[in-house]
Amino acid sequence: LDSKMILKIEGVSKLFGSLQALHNVDLEVKQGEIFGIAGPNGAGKSTLFNVIAGAFPPTNGKIFFNDHDITSLKAHQICRLGLARTFQVPQTFPSLTVYDNIRVGITFGAGKKTGLKKSIEKTLDFLDLNDVSGMEAKNLDLYTTKLVMMAACLATDCKLLMLDEPLAGLSTSEINDFIKVIRHINEDGGTTILMIEHILDSLIDISNRMLI
Repeated sequence: LDSKMILKIEGVSKLFGSLQALHNVDLEVKQGEIFGIAGPNGAGKSTLFNVIAGAFPPTNGKIFFNDHDITSLKAHQICRLGLARTFQVPQTFPSLTVYDNIRVGITFGAGKKTGLKKSIEKTLDFLDLNDVSGMEAKNLDLYTTKLVMMAACLATDCKLLMLDEPLAGLSTSEINDFIKVIRHINEDGGTTILMIEHILDSLIDISNRMLI
């Protein structure tokens, strides 16, 4: 592994009124690794993702991504620097086709805005979504919906992909397939992965390092 830190979190806390969701979190993610996060419901895992991705600011602490201080940046600014995230409940544009969901990712992401068609086709090929490219997202099964959400993230040209419980709701065979896709994104796509997951066996299997 390249020892360069792509993500560094220093003393991050988050308060919602008197509720302390995060307390003094320190975390370093190396470029090129798969880093797993596990813990019980209510431990603050998704809050940590939300703070990193700019959905809301930390109460205290600093966040650095690829040598940029992103602590006070908005979500779209952080995305354009090369950090993308998925959601526990899959988020797609349901009335848009798979093709157009990916196009949204390219349009608002970090990548070049030239050669759009080629970039979309490359993403469809990479995640084997050509057969459903013309389908509206609302008509997809859960597994494919999760793939499309990841495809839209990859289309932003992200360097770090944050996955929030990507295996939730999937069957055993789908979990095995999805883990292969995550490895493919990491090893063949060269994308660093930060992943929250409750299915511990799978998380332990795929992660280089973990935070519990």
